[in-house]
Amino acid sequence: MKKNTFTVILICLSFALQAQQPTSRGTIGVTFSGLGDNDSFYWESLDGEGDAKGKGFYSLGITYLRPISSRLDLETGVEFSHFKYKFSNASLGPDAPKPYNVSNNLIGIPLTVRFNFSHHFFINGGLLLDFDAGKSSTIESQSGVGAVLGIGARYDLKNAPVGFFLNPYFKHHRIVSFSMDNHPLRSFDAGFRFGVVYHL
Repeated sequence: MKKNTFTVILICLSFALQAQQPTSRGTIGVTFSGLGDNDSFYWESLDGEGDAKGKGFYSLGITYLRPISSRLDLETGVEFSHFKYKFSNASLGPDAPKPYNVSNNLIGIPLTVRFNFSHHFFINGGLLLDFDAGKSSTIESQSGVGAVLGIGARYDLKNAPVGFFLNPYFKHHRIVSFSMDNHPLRSFDAGFRFGVVYHL
């Protein structure tokens, strides 16, 4: 059922792109995300599981926006994210291992919609496709379908096809897991995304 729902969403996005005739050919840009918080958690309380406490992150990306109406843009691209954690073993006592640092890397593909509610402000949200790209064996795979929600501000230069945006956001990774784990570890990050774009 989840797979069918995801397929329907992709088909709808494809028809939306083909059905509209926007005056702009789109916008391409580079982004940096950080200056926020990250963490991991289980949806249920599990005995014997260790704790991976978030210790910071950053993301670098390439983004593409395609206008489908005067107020709506579709946004996609690719993003590399590096997450750091402090892992504490569930064992207690003097012989328990000390907390140690671990990391996790993700390649993310956003499939989002941006609603421009004034000339300089927007709300964005949608799906994330995440794929592990090198991690500590301590951290479970974070590959899966997640979601993102944010609000932002943008400014375009008057005499050049260049613009900037600032986009505070919240991302929840692995809402739908690509693995068959019964109780998968999930992660999130919240921060600020900065972008420099070129209008094609």
